Amino acid sequence: MKSKYRIIFHIDMNCFFASCEIAENEELKNKPVIIAHNDVFRKSIILTASYEARKYGIYTTMSTGEAIKLCPHVVIVEPNFQLYEQYSEKFFKYLYTITNKVEPMSIDEGYLDVTDISKGSDSIDLAKKIRDTLLKEYKLPVSIGIGPNKFLAKMASDMKKPLGITILRKREINKYLWPLPVGKMVGVGKKTKPRLESIGIKTIGDLANYEDLERLKEATGPGIAESLIQKANGNDNSKVDYSSVDEVSSVSNSHTFNYNVIKTNIMKDTLKVLSNTVSERLNNRNLLAQTIGIQIKYANFKMINRSTGLDEAINDSLDLWHIVSDLFDDHYDGVSEVRLVGVFATRLIKKENQIKQYTIFDDISQLSKENKIEHLLTKIKKQYGDDSIKVGYYEYEKGDN
Repeated sequence: MKSKYRIIFHIDMNCFFASCEIAENEELKNKPVIIAHNDVFRKSIILTASYEARKYGIYTTMSTGEAIKLCPHVVIVEPNFQLYEQYSEKFFKYLYTITNKVEPMSIDEGYLDVTDISKGSDSIDLAKKIRDTLLKEYKLPVSIGIGPNKFLAKMASDMKKPLGITILRKREINKYLWPLPVGKMVGVGKKTKPRLESIGIKTIGDLANYEDLERLKEATGPGIAESLIQKANGNDNSKVDYSSVDEVSSVSNSHTFNYNVIKTNIMKDTLKVLSNTVSERLNNRNLLAQTIGIQIKYANFKMINRSTGLDEAINDSLDLWHIVSDLFDDHYDGVSEVRLVGVFATRLIKKENQIKQYTIFDDISQLSKENKIEHLLTKIKKQYGDDSIKVGYYEYEKGDN
């Protein structure tokens, strides 16, 4: 008998790089371990710190020199990215033995939709099986969040680490979710957090019960305001996307740099070009996207995918770029070298299937001007070809970095 409600797991490997090294060398177990290049100047950035190291106040992105001051006997381990990819493959290969409904989110985390294979009371037993098997067979500690949707599952997995299993039900959010600082909420990053705090939203509960929607839209942008409120109230309709990425279910574009990039202006210039390309592809097929996301692949091969659902589906290049820019500002760690960036659009619908709802807050004259520009560009392309107008792209040379 199938469950009436969705049962979603979010599985997050704990201190992944450090866990892989400890799995390979048990002498590192229970020691303060950091993964970083051991350079003589002690300026290397820490990629991962074990929980034993974190007890001393050591954290990811801290320099090795600062870590040694806090803990003189800290163990510095050179990163082995090939090893981490091997363990990531083992991790996901095991998850696919549980269900084919797996959505990888990065090298060390993913969502599972176990609705069809687990009744409500059985979900904890299934989570324990997954956690215990990964620890026993692969020596990989994980935390698992269980919820009726992806948002609550992700929030739950962060609540108890390491090796925690946490259920977060909608009826319990006022007790467990709302007291948390708004910056702890999935979807509220380092750029969005101060914007919310500036209008008096300090906790997730403040956001859930915020009544001035127009002021919230001014602070966060109109595309995500209602989505943030919905999630703060425990609502999230996004599905675990276990389909292969294809031209039917999504539109995406990415760029691999010729060298590792550290300057954010280069990354953002590239993302802007990719945003315009995705927008053009959507427009060419008369599609709108209800979810916009970015990919960042760091020089250490760690890949993250971060996205946001929209109140209203879009394909306009400027609207898309604003969302992509905010996602990047919220989720790029600010210090690591990057090898690849990408933009994707999912949850696609035909343009004619969405009815635009104008309000008294919309500038009708500006909307009219924008529509005329869009019609002009379309007319030029039809008359002279798609290549008649293109967004410029400049591949930075290494000396520009």
